[in-house]
Amino acid sequence: MKKHYLLTDLKRLVKGYELYVSIIGVAASLIFSLENEGFTNNCVVSTYLMATEMSGVMIAYVFCAFPFATVFCDDLENGYARYQVIRGNFTKYVLSKVSIIYVTSIITMILGTILFLAVYKTQGPWIDWESGSIQVTMAGAYSGLITGGHFFLYCVLYALQLGLLAGILSAFAAFLSLYITNKVTVLVLPVLVYQILLEYAGSGKFNIFIFRAYAKPFQQDWQCFLFVFMLSFIFVSGFTFGIYRKLKTKL
Repeated sequence: MKKHYLLTDLKRLVKGYELYVSIIGVAASLIFSLENEGFTNNCVVSTYLMATEMSGVMIAYVFCAFPFATVFCDDLENGYARYQVIRGNFTKYVLSKVSIIYVTSIITMILGTILFLAVYKTQGPWIDWESGSIQVTMAGAYSGLITGGHFFLYCVLYALQLGLLAGILSAFAAFLSLYITNKVTVLVLPVLVYQILLEYAGSGKFNIFIFRAYAKPFQQDWQCFLFVFMLSFIFVSGFTFGIYRKLKTKL
């Protein structure tokens, strides 16, 4: 039955327009985030890093949540949730929905990043070795990919870590949707909370900036990735439990 839920949700996602609009939206958000910076340091990698640092990137997180984060709210509104639970299992229903929300957020961030890279790759090289900005990149995680010439893979892994953060924010949005009926507020509020956390982030080794790949809290790259993945998984698991408890009172 769990497989049935997953297949149904996947078909629902693929057939809808939201996923495809969101991928384009992520790319557009990154471009918008550059503001007047344009093609930064005459290379793609620096341009992408700059786009993820500016405030406009917050819109990208909204687009990551857009395809599926309001699914519980929608299902309750049209009575589909009760129908689905009667046909199967409540726990599996919740797990399926949250899994799709989480994975979709990651995929949307990655594909949107790839679209962004495709746009700017037409304007110049991946890296300008004479630029001082490359020093920041080389000090962070996955720097071996830069020295090895795997620039595209480096950007994809960077996007993957941002996607893990997007997964947390989307799961948070899904949780809020059981308390707030306004969908715009549901999608925007988690991003505002994250922005507040950024404003008050400390200078310690393990702060909110951990999801940005230039941070390297551990010696090995796999340790850095495992840490952010586990952090993301723990937060999403907590929101899943909250969704489970709240949704049960609504059915």
